[in-house]
Amino acid sequence: MLSQNPLVDARVGVHILLGSEVNAILGGPRMILRILRNWAQLERSQWWSREALVENQNRKLTEILCYAYQNVPFYRRLYDSAQVDPTGISSCKEINRLPIITRQRLRDTPLQNRTAANVDVRKCMPNSTSGSTGPPVTILDDPRFAADQEIAHLRAYMAGGVKPWRRICKVETTANRPRLADKLGLWNAIEDRFLRRVWGTDDIHDHMKFYSAWKPEVLIAPTSYYKALLWFSEQDHVDLSFKVLVSGGELLDDITRKRIRDSFRADVVDIYDMTEAGILSWECPAHRGYHINAESVLVEFLNDEGPVAAGEAGKVYVTSLDRRPTPIIRYFTGDVATPTDDECPCGRGLPLMENIQGRIVDFILTDDGRYLSPYVVILGLVKIQGVENFKLTQKNDSSLDLQIRTSSEGRDEVLRAVHVCCRELFGNMPLSIRLVEEIQGEHKPKFRPVESHLTGS
Repeated sequence: MLSQNPLVDARVGVHILLGSEVNAILGGPRMILRILRNWAQLERSQWWSREALVENQNRKLTEILCYAYQNVPFYRRLYDSAQVDPTGISSCKEINRLPIITRQRLRDTPLQNRTAANVDVRKCMPNSTSGSTGPPVTILDDPRFAADQEIAHLRAYMAGGVKPWRRICKVETTANRPRLADKLGLWNAIEDRFLRRVWGTDDIHDHMKFYSAWKPEVLIAPTSYYKALLWFSEQDHVDLSFKVLVSGGELLDDITRKRIRDSFRADVVDIYDMTEAGILSWECPAHRGYHINAESVLVEFLNDEGPVAAGEAGKVYVTSLDRRPTPIIRYFTGDVATPTDDECPCGRGLPLMENIQGRIVDFILTDDGRYLSPYVVILGLVKIQGVENFKLTQKNDSSLDLQIRTSSEGRDEVLRAVHVCCRELFGNMPLSIRLVEEIQGEHKPKFRPVESHLTGS
């Protein structure tokens, strides 16, 4: 049986349905001034020295720790049980005194307990992770955080050569999924003028017709979409070209980067971001690594012994310095990356990271020639009560193999619900569904929940 994944806190859940009312709260003069002020601030702060950036991080870390401890039940219990006083932490070097949190820990904690008591949830919008690394986690976005993230993305876009006067097209991975930033009056008006959206759930052949007619200069999309677009454009002999391709949300490997750069004759700029904490880093225009968004996040690179040295790979943990409704502190992203202590030739003081190893997903090619977004597959399966994790593989003969891990006692019911979901998604394509105790590689950073041998490389 498909569940509705209800929010535990009724005062939060009721406002999921009030998207139209949020518009009356946002877009006023105060928010416009905040957007302009923060834009000017980010333009300046990226050139600060490392010392100035660390000093700013220390101040903001102290603020968010005190805020979370005083207002969020989850963090108060977590730190009390660990017998640590977060209000006594005054620098980033001391953050290792705090316990880490995982995606599973957040999933197991009701949203009510993770939401700050002083937050007006009427001004917030629920936002959920894609589910590409397991069942989704719901957090809350408020107007300030949403506006700040839009500005942070805009800085990254412009550094990568995306100019406001260029024709820009953005691929949305799930249709009809509201974003709080869409309701920021001035920003939404700007986007409507210079940006067009296409939905990842639509037919990619229609996308190619649109690109050929409108000729966007900039395309913003997940890596998996570029793989599918490349595959279909080659199959249909459609010649597409752009000036800048912006990827994000998934791992961009060197082979895919080179293929889409050469085929679409465009510069490629990658952004490392996540729903839980926003934009973590963005690729330097000098292509010497990824600049960490140090004004709004604290990123740690750890192994079993503690922080890794520069040049060594470590697991990525992030603390959002700006998220207030549902704070994220020492959160394990599930990714691996390498910090560097290099001075960037671009002149920015923002620290660098490289060799990001994260999510990889592919599009599924249907038997009638359509493609199916991996996020449509993921969102369909994670809604099924009892499904703990899964792996869908499309083989070279187009057949599908689906592994399901569940600890539910009602395994037959789970299996029936999965069959129904798959028939809705894939029609009568050849499909095998297996219940397994463990999915090989599911705990590794490069685990692929949706993999196609036809469109994946």
